[in-house]
Amino acid sequence: MLLVLFSCKKNNLEIINLNNNKIGALGHGGMGIAHTYPMNSFESIQNCLSLGADGTELDVQMTKDSVLVAFHDEWLERVSNTSGQIFNKTWAEIKDAYYTIPLYANYKLVTLEEIFANIKNPQAYTFFLDCKNYKPDTSALYLNTFNNALLKIIDKYQLENNAYIVFKRRDLIKNLKTKQANVKIFAYGDFDYALATVNEFQLEGITNAVDKISKENVITAHNNGTMVAVFNAHSKKKNKEAIEKNVDFIQSDRIRQLCKLLK
Repeated sequence: MLLVLFSCKKNNLEIINLNNNKIGALGHGGMGIAHTYPMNSFESIQNCLSLGADGTELDVQMTKDSVLVAFHDEWLERVSNTSGQIFNKTWAEIKDAYYTIPLYANYKLVTLEEIFANIKNPQAYTFFLDCKNYKPDTSALYLNTFNNALLKIIDKYQLENNAYIVFKRRDLIKNLKTKQANVKIFAYGDFDYALATVNEFQLEGITNAVDKISKENVITAHNNGTMVAVFNAHSKKKNKEAIEKNVDFIQSDRIRQLCKLLK
């Protein structure tokens, strides 16, 4: 049976989705790639939220001493003044690290704790926590430590209704669901893999690049009761393409443009 939904219209486009027929406008690591503020910095996140975005995506990694850090790359040296991998560092070893690529000087790496502690009323926004589990560790100790750190942040800042955890690894999904069954999780990956993961673990949605998910994929997901989030909306054209696909959330590198398109 096809899913029947009421619809609304934005800029003459009919929006029919599982997010109350509203597309969530989210920043990609805050203001997005190649902005004056580096992705995942507090300044980028705060600026994104102040523009009127519904929320933002954040990349999440864990240090050797179990501190969650907002950072995208596996290797620190590409965009910062230090080197190595976050999972091999303690927070004390990288807490003074800062971004070094052009225009990004003097902006520091930050923890999730620092981010949410300094956002006024974080429950008012939507957050996608994109977990970058670069450490090739499948032990129960690692799974428990990572997921316990996530749940600690979610519980402390009362984010259970507005935070979505994004995982590619099924072992982390299974572990987290056993800890807190109602936690909101999106599966990352190719459409068929992600949808199968959603069905196996009863998840909320799937996420992938806007170019990797077709309008037909979105219809299939919605008919399955599955929400869709996309990223790599790095231009006005890509923002419009994502809107036309009737996805539920767009993680945009042009968040100011997206907010205007969705008014």
